[in-house]
Amino acid sequence: MRLPSWLTWYKKPEYRDIKEYATEVRSGKRQLSPDGRGKTAIPSRLKLERILQNKTCSPMSLYDFYMYLKYIEFSAENLEFYIWFKNYETAYLKMGSDKDDNSVHSSPESTSSEVHLAEKLPNIDVSDFSVDQEVAKDTIDRITRMISSEALCTSGKCSPSVGQRVRSFIRPDATTAALPVPPPQPARFPGTSSTHHDVSPLPASGPRSELNAIIETFLLPGSEMELNIPPLLRDTALLGLRSSSSSSSSPSPAHLRPVADHVYSLLRNCSHRNFVRLGVSNGTFETVCVATGLGIVLTLAGFLTVLLHACVPHVGAHARWNAFVSWPMWWLGVSLILSGLRGSCFFLLLFSRRQPLPWERFDDDGGSSVLSQRSGIVKVLSRLMIFDRKFKVQDEHLRRLQRKIVLQSLIGGAVFANLAVLLFVFLPVWRETVRA
Repeated sequence: MRLPSWLTWYKKPEYRDIKEYATEVRSGKRQLSPDGRGKTAIPSRLKLERILQNKTCSPMSLYDFYMYLKYIEFSAENLEFYIWFKNYETAYLKMGSDKDDNSVHSSPESTSSEVHLAEKLPNIDVSDFSVDQEVAKDTIDRITRMISSEALCTSGKCSPSVGQRVRSFIRPDATTAALPVPPPQPARFPGTSSTHHDVSPLPASGPRSELNAIIETFLLPGSEMELNIPPLLRDTALLGLRSSSSSSSSPSPAHLRPVADHVYSLLRNCSHRNFVRLGVSNGTFETVCVATGLGIVLTLAGFLTVLLHACVPHVGAHARWNAFVSWPMWWLGVSLILSGLRGSCFFLLLFSRRQPLPWERFDDDGGSSVLSQRSGIVKVLSRLMIFDRKFKVQDEHLRRLQRKIVLQSLIGGAVFANLAVLLFVFLPVWRETVRA
């Protein structure tokens, strides 16, 4: 029998270093995990597929995920390449250039382990993929435009972003003019709803020029945003693209499908779980520490109170029902501790409020923190709940998860308080239990 969701204890995902994980996979020390959930289940409504399809809102939207990768994990190239690939694949199919190519429709659950070569690959000539720098810059701008908050949050639930509101609060003259303007009347992925990615049309320079820009930016060794993928996987893709360049002006995306699958696996197994781990938290580290510390103080105060009633002025001076005086302190104290251990502030959880998350404190225009001008104790105090700005959690499913954390914390606190009261009630220190 399956327990109700609110009875399933939520445990935040364990942190996984993407650079270490990708390096071990690249060197062959480990295989890609079959799924990214591991021992800790990611809430189904916050899974990676929904984020990539733009079915989640702030602070779990696709734009939030991109900002997290850009400023916290420093691996934004994975999402940029994958978003570009899905757009290129859809545009390619829309043109009808590869109607019979079933590999284009392969499932994103496949991995790079399917790529095997029987003989050594020849050396790759970098000059085969030369591209004008202006075209390369335009391609990267298009990718950013596809991920930008204006281009994706079509429902209006996620705009303006919290990061923009924080910047406008701290620096009123700051604007969002630096963010790319979305393309007019974008097309949609075939067979998907309006909540999926917008499909940007291929550039006027041609798909081959755009593909060369992607290769030069993401795939060539030592490139500006080189993907951390196995060399064999990269060389196989480059050879396939080079061989198809002479026969078609629009190379098939099937050559890049193993690379995209590998990148997707890195996003799913590392980046997404770390993003959820941090995104579910509604308070800063300082706020969570203060709330958890308050819980510890209340719990210890409960024990001190019951011991004072039991032993002062002497053992047996008070009735056993004085043990119930500490019940509220144990209940609230343990509730604060349980919520803090899962990275959340109990008081913010009660009202579905949150503080700005780490990536929302960066200015996307210059990449610097919007709080960088503050220093010393002012910066620390500004990150506490009572001094920091608080926002409503927009994503409905995240609010449900946070309410679940509140309920479980309250139940856990009540269970602990009841057990502690029962323990002290029957100790031989009260008037009713002390022997004459």
